[in-house]
Amino acid sequence: MRKLVIGILPVVALFLLTIPAGAAPVGTDNQQVKSIAEPILDGLMTGFNAGNYAQFSKNFDNTMRQTINEQKFKQVRGDLLKKWGKYKSNKYLGFLNHEAFTVVLWKGAFADTKKDILIKLVLSKSKNKVSVSGLWFE
Repeated sequence: MRKLVIGILPVVALFLLTIPAGAAPVGTDNQQVKSIAEPILDGLMTGFNAGNYAQFSKNFDNTMRQTINEQKFKQVRGDLLKKWGKYKSNKYLGFLNHEAFTVVLWKGAFADTKKDILIKLVLSKSKNKVSVSGLWFE
């Protein structure tokens, strides 16, 4: 199975090795995590559909912003649009806390495919600010 990845696996491994001081998972139960993560995903995917990098990357941490710059966003967005079309909706599946990160999972629907697309959003909280530290579409 071929994955289309936004973010780079070695970078994610680096995140797990270099956890920012004071970083923590975003929640401990489904209701709490979903209420934090859903608005972030909604804004991110609205930016994706509109081709608006500023909105797409609004909650990125510094490493994500460097990894997925505007040029990379346009390239990956174009690839995803050709393969699956525009983003339509999601269904929350759950979350995993791993050290200072929360991995939030959704089943995503896109306009031009009947396949379920797994959306993984990696979040962390530092000084009461939640940031995106990773993003995958599989």
